[in-house]
Amino acid sequence: MSKQILIVEDEVIIANSIKIYLDSNGYESQVVTNPIEAGEAIATNKYDAIISDINLNSEVSGLELIENNVGEEVPVIFLTAYSDIDTMKSAERLMPYAYITKPFNKDHLLLTLNLAIANHKKRFIHQITDANSALDIRLSKRELEILRLMTQSMTTEEIADQLCISPLTVATHRKNIFRKTGAKSLLELVSLSVAHGWV
Repeated sequence: MSKQILIVEDEVIIANSIKIYLDSNGYESQVVTNPIEAGEAIATNKYDAIISDINLNSEVSGLELIENNVGEEVPVIFLTAYSDIDTMKSAERLMPYAYITKPFNKDHLLLTLNLAIANHKKRFIHQITDANSALDIRLSKRELEILRLMTQSMTTEEIADQLCISPLTVATHRKNIFRKTGAKSLLELVSLSVAHGWV
């Protein structure tokens, strides 16, 4: 599945130009032209990254939009025609991945976006690992067997066949593994498994 990108840009020609370029390079992007639409889009969709202009010709700036609607789980790249020190300091406070001034090079924007997503994913995994590494998690021998197969992306049915047990038993163990570790996804579970030396 293509990574989802939200483009917040009030200049339609620039917004569509970015969209066409990103979509032709493997992304799936959505354009919104004002803060209200952007807030609604962020509330109802999960994006891998957000590219936002700072000046949206609205009472609400791109900075305020991001501050009020986006948490640390989504990397942000700011675009702006303003490079004055006050604007840059205001943007820096929100800890965006990058700050790109207009006019910009599309190849540079694409590279910045690729790096933003890759580095943010690494940081997310490290945060999960750090938050859970101190926990005393005890898994049974069977749970560890199933966990190792889960990290190989095997399905419940495949694990059942491999271990000669019923799919229902595997499903029960999977549920217990997620409960004990507190992992919310397979990605988190893999990170924890590496941290604890289970795989």
